[in-house]
Amino acid sequence: MKNNSKVKFSFLSEKGIREKNEDAYLAEKIGKYYAFAIADGMGGHTHGEKASKIAITELKETLKRFNEEPEDLLKRAFEKANREILAYSEIVGTSMGTTLVACLLNEEGEVVIANIGDSRAHIINDGVWHTKDHSYVQELLDSNIIDEKEAKKHPRKNIITRALGMEERVKPDLYRKKLKGTLVLCSDGLHDYVEDEDIAKIVKSYKPEEACRNLIKLALKSSNDNITVIVVSLE
Repeated sequence: MKNNSKVKFSFLSEKGIREKNEDAYLAEKIGKYYAFAIADGMGGHTHGEKASKIAITELKETLKRFNEEPEDLLKRAFEKANREILAYSEIVGTSMGTTLVACLLNEEGEVVIANIGDSRAHIINDGVWHTKDHSYVQELLDSNIIDEKEAKKHPRKNIITRALGMEERVKPDLYRKKLKGTLVLCSDGLHDYVEDEDIAKIVKSYKPEEACRNLIKLALKSSNDNITVIVVSLE
């Protein structure tokens, strides 16, 4: 748990039933922003783990080196991470990639979010808002071919349509929000197996550290993936 007068946050990552944890994350204050991010690597155990670490490393270095508007910082970080992952793929001779969801929060509760892939950021208050996945199943949902219930059990729900390391140009979605409630970041190892309503119930009932533990505990009952979660509250 990390505290100051306003921002409280906690984080937890579990490999679950997998041999390795291909998730990587960032949760710390860098300069004037609180930076939170989760990357979920793809490309086999070794390469997926490397891709997610590259993404988080490049994000952290960008935040340390540059003083720009939050949207520009996130765009720069995503582009740099994408180039580094593609370059490493050339060296090792195999494709690799990673999702990345990243949030920059200031003391006033203004948060800028960037995401690519299907790791999510949620804002939980009276309802639940979350970033939109870049996935095959999301495209089916957008086209009204399947509903939310079918999406949870779809056999191709692991197919990502956008990620770092897939193409030379990277196109993250960007959102600017006012944080009124709780910010939750997670990999698909959580949100694919725990309903939004259950995530909201837990984060409203517990402080961030306990909320992380209880979310992981609930996901482990059915998840077959790595599970990473960050919970942030603003007083």
